[in-house]
Amino acid sequence: MRCRQVRKAIDSNMSGQIERDQRLAMLAHSEECAECRQALESAAIAASLIRARALQEIEPSQFFKTRVLAAIRERAVTTARQSAVRMWPSARAVVFSMFAFVALLLALNLLAPKRLEQTAVIDPGRNAYSIERVVLEDTNSASDESLTSGQVLDTVFAQGDSYGID
Repeated sequence: MRCRQVRKAIDSNMSGQIERDQRLAMLAHSEECAECRQALESAAIAASLIRARALQEIEPSQFFKTRVLAAIRERAVTTARQSAVRMWPSARAVVFSMFAFVALLLALNLLAPKRLEQTAVIDPGRNAYSIERVVLEDTNSASDESLTSGQVLDTVFAQGDSYGID
């Protein structure tokens, strides 16, 4: 074997892809060549260090979990802020139109002329009694007028009222 082939075989040996015949030829060449022997010894030392390191169990520090969770929360807050910033251009028109609508309703409510409440107008063609007058007036007062049951029923069920038959 030549030195170049031995160095390639050393790399293959590290990954475990070398056959027994090649390994024996590599060892025979390394006994004669000092550079190849040194490369083979270095590869063996590196392989043993890698195996030893792979077998070691490393415990994380006490606050590793806390730091990781804090970093995740910070990233989530940053992502939420970025998504709100990205959403604003499309939502801006909706938000401004809602504010304009509320302002319009407020202006209409405050600035519109107030309607006078309609007072009950007594129709001269009808009875001079209203439901409110019949119910709310004191019937025990000393007036000359006394209502009959027929008058009360006529007033309650008069046509045009929502209380009686239309």
